[in-house]
Amino acid sequence: MKKNIFIAGVLVLMLMAGNAVAAPPVILESEILEATVYADRAMVTRVAEIKLQKGEHVLLFDNLPDVTERNSIQVNGKGKALLKDIKFTRLHFADITDEAVKVLYDKREKLSDEMTAANDVMTHAANEKVFVENITKKLTSTNKESTESVLDPAKWMEMVSFYRSRLDELDKEIRKTEKDKRAIQQELNKVNHEINEIANRQSKMKNQVSVLVNMKSDGPLTLMLSYIVYGPGWYPAYDIRVSTDKKNMNISYNAVIRQNTTENWNNVKIKLSTAKPNISGRQPELRPWYVDIMKPGTSAPAEKSLGEAGAVRMDNQMFLSKSADDKLKDEDDEQEMTIRTASIETKTTSVVFAVPGQNTVKSDNQEHKVTIGIENFAAQFRYSAVPRLSPYAYLKANVTNKTEYPFLPGKTSIFLDNNFVANARMNLVAAGEDFWTFLGIDEGIKVEHKLVKRYRKNEGIFTQKQKVIYEYLMEITNNKKTEEEIVIWDQIPISNNQAVVVELIEPQYKEDTDKLKKNEHDFLEWYFKPEAGEKITIPFQFSVEYPKDQKAVGIY
Repeated sequence: MKKNIFIAGVLVLMLMAGNAVAAPPVILESEILEATVYADRAMVTRVAEIKLQKGEHVLLFDNLPDVTERNSIQVNGKGKALLKDIKFTRLHFADITDEAVKVLYDKREKLSDEMTAANDVMTHAANEKVFVENITKKLTSTNKESTESVLDPAKWMEMVSFYRSRLDELDKEIRKTEKDKRAIQQELNKVNHEINEIANRQSKMKNQVSVLVNMKSDGPLTLMLSYIVYGPGWYPAYDIRVSTDKKNMNISYNAVIRQNTTENWNNVKIKLSTAKPNISGRQPELRPWYVDIMKPGTSAPAEKSLGEAGAVRMDNQMFLSKSADDKLKDEDDEQEMTIRTASIETKTTSVVFAVPGQNTVKSDNQEHKVTIGIENFAAQFRYSAVPRLSPYAYLKANVTNKTEYPFLPGKTSIFLDNNFVANARMNLVAAGEDFWTFLGIDEGIKVEHKLVKRYRKNEGIFTQKQKVIYEYLMEITNNKKTEEEIVIWDQIPISNNQAVVVELIEPQYKEDTDKLKKNEHDFLEWYFKPEAGEKITIPFQFSVEYPKDQKAVGIY
């Protein structure tokens, strides 16, 4: 038995020796190729190309962002190689040598001395300028006590010219010194920033992915590393341009992207996904819901959200499995790098927009706007008004989303006949779904709301009741040159007590028709098609009845 154990140990040592890495780690020079952006994160793909000799190599993707999700790492590529292992590591930034720090401190001291010297030059020049100006004033002015001295005009002119020339020289020297000070200050700021960065880096971490590959023969290798970073995001924004003459709507579907991952996305392929990776892909599960009578001396059980019990945690796994089988394939013509990976099935439950061309999104957390697409739709126009709340008619358009993708909720900027009219918001619109978009007010439709009469009367001999009657009149005038569609909205109160009775007097309503509808909230909807110049009058009357000896709430 001991002999078998000894032999097994020797075999393990031989295997470990056989798997020893022959070459030191190589830091790859990689660049970002693609970024797929979600609402609150992004998947970034980096690519690196390198030529390697036959054998095992450790290749490093260095300085990955601090917000990298370690369980999201994926590696694939092309080349005559076998991918054997992937490791994600968090390391402290390498300490900067004392010599490098000393160089920066010496440079800062030298620049400080230069700044002091420049300030001295400025002070001396300013003092000399004052001195020259004072002498000039003394020579060209007299006082009561002084005797008038006679100065040869030629000498006087020579002296004035001298002082003027000297003042010009001093002004030039002051301007030059100010320019030198600005340059010195810029260098000082730069050195101070580098010194502060050194201090900050001592506590910072960096992420690193090491890839162990076994090259079957000398040749090139292309590696692609994908990883999730938190923080980036995008949201939709729309420019809606409506033509009332052509009866169409032009929708420019835009995306506003931002990111602050510390990596600049320079000339990369941008994709935008509507998927929500922050929401579990597994539906919550119901659990038994028990009700009981609370017994004396016991407290109610703490509430738990439905679906909490029986929920299965779905931890992310490394996308590349690590098998014990590290044998190389014998086929020399195999160009795709062999990757041992678990079988992954993808279900299409979202939409991915590929933004055309190459795009740059800096790591500055600033908003960058790109266009996803521009679509034209036939539109049906209609006016809508709530006279009791607003004296305006609101134009809206009905459109069918005939694209293959949804319109996500987002802000809209609305232009009517090339004129900006309003900002609004787009609700979620699925592919193939109809939707309405408000386009602002149109004063070509006049809306009026009048209280004709409001009065009370008592009813009943034995059961005294009080009834309040409201009479209104709404007038809609079409001042447009064409026939228009318009919907008018109003409401009657909803009784919340059987002792309170609400009755609609006018219009008389039995059931919904094309001209009049009433919903579960007792909202009334009138539909009209007034011709050009036509005025429509809408009488509206209802009553509220309640016991006289009680006070009704909600009436006025």
